[in-house]
Amino acid sequence: MTYGVSGVQVHDARLVAAMISHGATHILTFNTADFARYAPEGIMAVDPATV
Repeated sequence: MTYGVSGVQVHDARLVAAMISHGATHILTFNTADFARYAPEGIMAVDPATV
């Protein structure tokens, strides 16, 4: 297993899995730190305040 996820992190992991399977690379979220672990997979978390 590449990422040990449990609890509420499972929801983020499912979102990332769906993003990867559909070719999405960016997610708009207030919790960018939650998605930082997926940067090596090409996932970029963007805070709405920066858009």
